[in-house]
Amino acid sequence: MSSPPESQPSGMLLLREIPALPGGWASAMFGMVLAETLAEVSVARCRLYVLVDLVRPAADPPVAGALVEMGPPAREARLRALSVDRAHRGRGLDRRLLGDLLTELRADGVQRVRYRVVGTDTAVCTLLRSAGFVLEDENPAVTCRYDGAAIEAPAVAWLMREL
Repeated sequence: MSSPPESQPSGMLLLREIPALPGGWASAMFGMVLAETLAEVSVARCRLYVLVDLVRPAADPPVAGALVEMGPPAREARLRALSVDRAHRGRGLDRRLLGDLLTELRADGVQRVRYRVVGTDTAVCTLLRSAGFVLEDENPAVTCRYDGAAIEAPAVAWLMREL
């Protein structure tokens, strides 16, 4: 029996929860988002969920992953990042990862998942909307005042899904 090509996952994928620690493949997969998250919240509240290919050696990096911040408030999670390894993109692993992740979070008692929308996240927003996420606030624009002049601040919007 021959092993699958290097760029093709075998289809024997498993979602695993691992500690969110900086360094190695986790830093390569999530970049600055991991460092920023760990600077803002404790490691105890951060979780990495990864899709691993059971056919490959255990030392191989995961094919996809999600960085999640758990509460507060209780029973709420904030999705910080989704990532699929470049060699495995275009195969629907983002949908598989998100579906498995939502199932796992629901089993852990999470009732709401939120994602902060950033203007460059169009692909992630499309994926999340297709999975049932909706805008939490229909009018997210914020206007600030500085020295009497109105300044439009960048809009902060949240996509949210009840589980």
